[in-house]
Amino acid sequence: MEKNRLEAFSDGVIAIIITLLVLEIKVPHIDGEVNTQKIIAALVSIAPKFFSWALSFFMLLIMWVNHHRIFNEIDKTNNTLLWLNGLLLFFMSFVPFPTAFLGDYFTQSASTFFFGICLMLVGIAFYFLRIYIVKNPELLKKESNVGHQQKLAIKTLIGPAFYFIGAIGSFISVIIAYIIYVAVPIYYIYFGIKRKD
Repeated sequence: MEKNRLEAFSDGVIAIIITLLVLEIKVPHIDGEVNTQKIIAALVSIAPKFFSWALSFFMLLIMWVNHHRIFNEIDKTNNTLLWLNGLLLFFMSFVPFPTAFLGDYFTQSASTFFFGICLMLVGIAFYFLRIYIVKNPELLKKESNVGHQQKLAIKTLIGPAFYFIGAIGSFISVIIAYIIYVAVPIYYIYFGIKRKD
C-alpha cells in the first residue's frame, strides 16, 4: 500500500489535535475597572493552563516530528501498520482532555497522575508503531539501516517510562511529576536536534 494517504491523514489529525489544545485556554473575565495590575493577575490565574498546554504541545510536536522521520524511512505500508497508526492517533486525540483537566486541577495529585498515564499510553502506542516497522523490514526503504531503527525504537520507551515515573511521583509531590514531565520533551528535542539523519 502507498504511504502518502496515511501520512496526509495523520498530519491532518495531529494538526487538529494541536489546535484543540489551545482552545481550552479561555480569556479570563475581569470585573470592574481594567488596569495593568488586574490584567497581570488574570494572566497569572490561568498560568497552569499555559503550562499544561505547553507540555502537551511539545509532546505532540515531538510525536509529529518522529512520525515524519519514521515514514521518511519506509517505502510502503500494510494493513497492520494502518491500524497501529490509527491506534497512535486514537491515544493522541485524547490528549486535549487530560491537558485541560491538568490545567483546571493543577495542584492535585490525581490530575497530575492522570495526565502522565495518558501521555505514557501515547508513547507506548508510538513504540508499537516503531517496533512493528523494525520487525517487518520489507516495509523499509532498501537504504534504511534496520539496526539503527531498532535502537531508535528502544529509545522511544524512554518517554513512556518517565511519564509513568512522573505519574507515580505525583503522589509524593506534584513538583516532582512536573519536573519529570518537562524533562521528557527537553530530552527528545535536544537529541532530536543533534541527530544527523
